[in-house]
Amino acid sequence: MLCVLLLALAYDAKAQDIATATPAPVTYTVQRGDMLYRIGQRYGVTVAALAAANGIVNVNRIKVGQVLTIPAAGTTVEAASVQQPTLPDADPSTAVEVAAAPYDPNSINGVPMSSILVMPPQTIATVRMIYGVGQAFKRNPHAFSKLGDSTIENPYFLARFDTPDYNLGDYSYLQPTIDAFKGSFGRDSVAVRRGLHSWSVYDPMWTDTSQCKTGETILLCEIRLNNPMMLIIKLGSNDVGVPDQFEANIRHLVVDTTMQGVIPVLSTKADRHEGSNQNNDIIRRLAAEYNVPLWDFDLLAGTLPGRGLAPDDVHLTTFYAHDWRQAVALTRGYGLMNLTGLMAVDAVWRAATG
Repeated sequence: MLCVLLLALAYDAKAQDIATATPAPVTYTVQRGDMLYRIGQRYGVTVAALAAANGIVNVNRIKVGQVLTIPAAGTTVEAASVQQPTLPDADPSTAVEVAAAPYDPNSINGVPMSSILVMPPQTIATVRMIYGVGQAFKRNPHAFSKLGDSTIENPYFLARFDTPDYNLGDYSYLQPTIDAFKGSFGRDSVAVRRGLHSWSVYDPMWTDTSQCKTGETILLCEIRLNNPMMLIIKLGSNDVGVPDQFEANIRHLVVDTTMQGVIPVLSTKADRHEGSNQNNDIIRRLAAEYNVPLWDFDLLAGTLPGRGLAPDDVHLTTFYAHDWRQAVALTRGYGLMNLTGLMAVDAVWRAATG
């Protein structure tokens, strides 16, 4: 009888344990093309709740293969408690001062201009061909557009050239290009989005519904709105762990831009967020394969301490002055990026119309 009683008590205790046990957490492994927004929709939770449950600081940055813990449906978190991505300045306590190289019309920080702006004869021929197609499409010969992630968003990239608050110093020969493209530098492109991946370019969910048509991609929307002769393309920082897909998407983008009579200008990036330099290598290879202009900013980043990156290792150290008479201009990430970005616009424009 005692044995029966003990067994009964043990059974009751086990049943209570089962009844009160914490259920195993639901997890999800990030796949190609995923965004927190879509994952949240699938499980009925908000982006903020997903970010809080997984310690995600930048809600635009998740990696293929990353395992996410899914909070209970309906879980809410104050949006303010989830830190949004910003463009940090350099930490002054860790900044390293370097001396800029003296002015040299043939190089910047010792890197030859021919390596920074790669436009061999075959590329110039392609540029002129695309420009001719664009003129048949009535593209604006004095407009350019930007497509990319937060590293080229306003007000950090090129925007100051649409104001009088800059000084080109020894690079004053670029002023006619600023005059020719007035209005393009500070324009808010619908194709520049924080956290943009190469695959997001073709996802209508990333479009600005107040300006873009239903089903329209950010690429086609920006071309329709601005009617540019060239498009600066800056992608790769958010494409982590998917080199094959990144290459396929950049190919698609180059072809589609060209077919619209718009000259694609491919840019390399300063960061190594994918853990290697494979995305930059892909960009270089495709620029050579399609004979389109390459703005190889990665080479210049290599001349700076920490590759000219801010503490988040993606965005660049700022240069608010925009005064290229100052030696510090060529020691700051955005100092170099804005100057050579302007040079890229100048080189492509002159090649197309020369």
